[in-house]
Amino acid sequence: MKRDKSEYAVQAVNNAIDILELLGDGDHELSISDIVTKLNLTRSNVNKLLATLEMFGYVEYNRYTGNFRLGVKTFQISQAYINKLSIIDISVQVLQSLKEQTNESAYISVMRDGNVVYLNVIETDQAVRVLPRIGNVGPAYATATGKAQLAHYDEREIDKLYSGEMTYITEHTIKDMDALKQELIKVKQVGYAIDDEEYEPGVRCVGAPVRDFMGNVISGISVSAPKERMSMERIETEIAPVILEAARSLSVKFGHRSSDVIVTE
Repeated sequence: MKRDKSEYAVQAVNNAIDILELLGDGDHELSISDIVTKLNLTRSNVNKLLATLEMFGYVEYNRYTGNFRLGVKTFQISQAYINKLSIIDISVQVLQSLKEQTNESAYISVMRDGNVVYLNVIETDQAVRVLPRIGNVGPAYATATGKAQLAHYDEREIDKLYSGEMTYITEHTIKDMDALKQELIKVKQVGYAIDDEEYEPGVRCVGAPVRDFMGNVISGISVSAPKERMSMERIETEIAPVILEAARSLSVKFGHRSSDVIVTE
């Protein structure tokens, strides 16, 4: 007779995984007493499990505090998993949902040397649409998804990226470094960026950053549409909340904890 998978479960393994998840969910180290209380396990059992996990590098003991934290082995495994992920493949469902909710074209992009590279797009079904940008490379300061990512760069990094003259893509493109830095402050506060005809005349875009399990910004997602369909009121009341939720959802797929705040720092 075929048995349920749950019957194959090994309790010791279950308990060990519970300990790892408990240590991963918190922002601080935990004592043995904390673990015993939160997981309702015996102290003897927890001691044995921690000793085994520590031996293999999955947890570390802080001899100064007497508490435990996740070990470097968990980071190595997480990094190996992230390295095998394809941003394009992982983002497809989120982009599709974003397109369906807004009925506008949804994009995923990454930063490369101060420029935005568009990797994929799910196009709107509407007859009037923005031309696909897949493979396009443009200065990040002229795009919503680029500014959404730049907002989380160190100021010195931004100075280094754009130390020369800034190229004007359209008459609305940000014209100097001071103006860019002021806008990035606002972007960081609200969590999303707007491209108001700065990259392409007659087109507005809204973008938000995507994070990995370390909290680092690794890409950006955006929605683009003709200006006539993308009023500032629509951006604020409809598009921005949807793009922020999509960024959160995609960040979770890359290991970012859903309880973390990703729109501000």
